[in-house]
Amino acid sequence: MTTVNVIDAPCGYGKTSWAIQYMNDMSIDSHRFIYVTPFLDEVTRVKQSVESRIFYEPDSNNGNTKLEDLHRLLGQGRDIATTHALFQLANSQTKELIRSNNYTLILDEVMNVIEQVPLKKNDLDLLIEADVIDFDVNEKGLKFIKWNENKIEYDTEYNQIKQMALTNNLLYCDNSALIWNLPCEIFLMFNDVFILTYLFKGQFQRYYYDLHKIEYRYISVVKDKDGYSLIPYHSRKIHEKKMLNELVSIYEGKLNSIGDRRNALSTSWFEKSSNKDLVVTLRLNAQNFLANMCKANNSTAIWTTVKGSKDRIMKKVKPKSFATCFIPMTSRATNLYKHKYHLAYLINRYMNPIEKKFFEQYEIKVDEDAWALSELIQWVWRSRIRDGYPITIYIPSKRMRDLFHLYLTSDDFESTPKDALVNEPPSDWHL
Repeated sequence: MTTVNVIDAPCGYGKTSWAIQYMNDMSIDSHRFIYVTPFLDEVTRVKQSVESRIFYEPDSNNGNTKLEDLHRLLGQGRDIATTHALFQLANSQTKELIRSNNYTLILDEVMNVIEQVPLKKNDLDLLIEADVIDFDVNEKGLKFIKWNENKIEYDTEYNQIKQMALTNNLLYCDNSALIWNLPCEIFLMFNDVFILTYLFKGQFQRYYYDLHKIEYRYISVVKDKDGYSLIPYHSRKIHEKKMLNELVSIYEGKLNSIGDRRNALSTSWFEKSSNKDLVVTLRLNAQNFLANMCKANNSTAIWTTVKGSKDRIMKKVKPKSFATCFIPMTSRATNLYKHKYHLAYLINRYMNPIEKKFFEQYEIKVDEDAWALSELIQWVWRSRIRDGYPITIYIPSKRMRDLFHLYLTSDDFESTPKDALVNEPPSDWHL
């Protein structure tokens, strides 16, 4: 049984540098790698940095899709660098090719392993009443959606749902929703799995592993004169928060009053028509902070908020003259903004309530504050703070600001889940 190695360490500790060193050091006879990252520029970085082996990037050519090209490369036993988006398309053929060719997975940052499937109000009732779908409870008590074999040939607007059901990727949630679920078996097909991340405790992929009863081992990374090494998590270098506090200047003042209520600046808050004047106030506040208080410009500023349908909300919030400085609130694993140091985080993060309920219906307890903080940290660390330089940030949501203050003054969020393995070395004894 494969145990997932979670390399949980702050940005800048050398997780990616360790991965590049590891892939360079391992013999091409004993190791084959799949490196999966959110962005194409990071794919390019790995291809250029690992000099001891040739990495291939799946492409759509000669009439083949990227997934078909991935399968071709897997069948040839190539070392592969690709994106989260392509890896999410994995199917039974992908799993078998990974297993039979003895691959090691390095996953740069957690990925979307579950997502609510968009449905109209009565779609589910229609599919059930038409006897198109049925339910199957597996040995772990998880309720999967099955497509009626007699209706596989049907060509309808529900073809995407049919495909997810046929590949066993579709779960039922709370008698009202469908959840796409990356087949967990794929992680068990690898010889070894390494996830490079930080604050894994609060992330959906942790809850997904708990749901599917996949073991994960917490480890960390250190640098010495010989390079980078993995160590048991309890032996990790403790994050120096005092120094970090000196680098982070969090705005405290009257511009924060708009976010005093616990749910202020949440997605639902932005969507309420009664808050339209407050949205204008938020935009003016952000403009005031960046332009007047920070004297920021397009080369120093970044900001984020919820996008909304067709970017409708984001366009209403964008501070005048800083439109090009927007980066999505889900940004992670990119160095494109590491020169930026004036930040405005104009959102109060809450989990999708259906996805949260999905875990809770299977008695997986989720920590919404830990998740929100991990999302905030990932976004903030796109800036130059990752290289140890000071930043100034506006976080008008009191809830998010309080979480950030707690993070900067304690190690509460870096404790491990109670069932995680913490005092073992990584599973690859070649290290």
